[in-house]
Amino acid sequence: MRRGLCKISITSLLGALLAASPSALRAQTSGTAVYGASPREVSLSINVTASVSAACSFSSGAVPGGTYSVGNVEGAYSLDVAFSLRCNSPSRVGIVSDNGGMKANVPTVPNGYSQLAPYQITLSLAGNATSASATCQSATLTAGTGGCVFRGPATATAGLRLPGASDNAPGSFIRISSQGYTDPAILIASNSYADRLTVTISPAT
Repeated sequence: MRRGLCKISITSLLGALLAASPSALRAQTSGTAVYGASPREVSLSINVTASVSAACSFSSGAVPGGTYSVGNVEGAYSLDVAFSLRCNSPSRVGIVSDNGGMKANVPTVPNGYSQLAPYQITLSLAGNATSASATCQSATLTAGTGGCVFRGPATATAGLRLPGASDNAPGSFIRISSQGYTDPAILIASNSYADRLTVTISPAT
């Protein structure tokens, strides 16, 4: 007899059904219960999500660092320091100059002389499919100054922005150059003219 939406099928041995006790009967029966017209299997969907944080660094073995000589600071010079980026997102690179120019380490400077020779810096960034470049004067790269798009330190919103990812793409460089010293003050004689550039990198927003 069928009633409602539930059907129960019972399978047993006839002899056991006639002779067995109720407990034995329960032990010898098996059943399967299903809803009226529904399938025996139900498919469920489970959504799994994850994320990867933005990360950026200089490529191993291609970090902008070292000590370089430009020769006579009064003459024209150009020096390229190559590096590569390893970033899974847009990035920013910033540069800070300690002295704002090539500075001589001398105790005093007479009137009419100078111990600081300015120069310019070009920062060029290369990504997988994008690039960025800008040029600034060394005087605009000291801490607390303005006027240069890539004055560091780099943050999510400060520094020259590379708009795409870079998987160790070649072609990034820092160019330190001068067309020759032209300021009216005479450069004081010294073999200690130097500057230090600190280069930083950050994922960009």
